[in-house]
Amino acid sequence: MPAVEQRVTVYGSPRSDGSNVVFIAHALTGSSCIAQWWPGVIGEGGLFDTRRWCVVGVNALGGCYGSTGPASHRSAEPFPRITVGDIVTAARRALERIGLERIRVAIGGSLGGMQALQWAIEAPDRVECAVMIGAHDHQSAMGIALNAVQREALAIDSARGLRLARKIAMLSYKSDALLRRRHDRRRDRLGRACFDVEGYLEHQADLFEDRMDAATYAALTHAMDSFDVRDAQPKQQAFLPSLIFVGISSDWLFRPQDVREAAERFAHRGFRASFLELTSDHGHDAFLADPYAIRMLLEPIISSSSSSSSSSSSEGKM
Repeated sequence: MPAVEQRVTVYGSPRSDGSNVVFIAHALTGSSCIAQWWPGVIGEGGLFDTRRWCVVGVNALGGCYGSTGPASHRSAEPFPRITVGDIVTAARRALERIGLERIRVAIGGSLGGMQALQWAIEAPDRVECAVMIGAHDHQSAMGIALNAVQREALAIDSARGLRLARKIAMLSYKSDALLRRRHDRRRDRLGRACFDVEGYLEHQADLFEDRMDAATYAALTHAMDSFDVRDAQPKQQAFLPSLIFVGISSDWLFRPQDVREAAERFAHRGFRASFLELTSDHGHDAFLADPYAIRMLLEPIISSSSSSSSSSSSEGKM
C-alpha cells in the first residue's frame, strides 16, 4: 500500500530520551484508546501511572478504530493479507512521525503480545523491554483452527456470523472454572428461556456487533495465524531487549507451558528472557479481566527497571 493512516493516542509527556515511553499494543478487538480497555494498568495509581510514564497506543493496521483497514481501504484492490510484522512496521513509522524514536517498554496481551515480541525482534535498538502476556512466539494449531471456524461463520453471513464468531472466541477466552462459578447450570438471570451462560454469550455478541467490523476481524485473525518467530533472529546483536513472557494459569488458548517454552527458546538464543505465571481463573481473558493481578505481578519488575534507567540517565547527564 502506498500510504496508510494510523490512529495514535498518547497519554502523558515523553522524555527526550524516551526513558518513560511505554507502547501498549492492543489485542484482537482493541483500539489505540488504551485507557478505555485497560484501566488499572494505565492511569493514576496504575502500573504505568501517566503522571510519570508516557503511554502510547496505535490502532493496528487493519483495524476499524481509525487506522487503515478493510472498511476504510480506498482502492479498487481488496485489502491485502497482512502480518504482525506489517502491523509493527506501520506502528513504528507512526511513532517516528511524532518524534518517538525509543520505547522503554513494549507490552500487550494476545495479539498485542505478539506485537511486543515483534518489536523486540525488528527494532532491538529501540526497545528496552518487551512484555508478552498470554502470548508466545507462534500461533498454535488450536488457535489457527478456532480462527478459521470464526472466519467461516463470517463468510456465511457477516452480521450473524460476527455474533457467532464472538461467541466462539469468548468460549476460548474463558476457563471452565470461571464459567462454572459464574453461571453453572443456572437459568438466565434476565428470565429468558435459556441457561445463564447462553444469555452471557448473547450479551457479548450484542456488544460486539455494535463495535466491530467483520472484515477487520478476518484480517486481524489472519495476521495472528501467520505469526511464527520461533526461528527469528534480531536485526542487531549489539543490544538485545529483555523479554518477559507471562503465562496465565487457566489459559488453554495460549497455554502457560507453551509460553514458558517460548521464553526458554529466546533465552537459548541469547536474549534476557524470563517467564512469569499469572494465577487467575479468568482464562486467556485474564490480561483484561484481572488488571490488578497484572499490576501486582509486573510492578516489582517495572519499578526496578525504572529505577535502574533513572540512575543510568542521571549518570549520563553528570
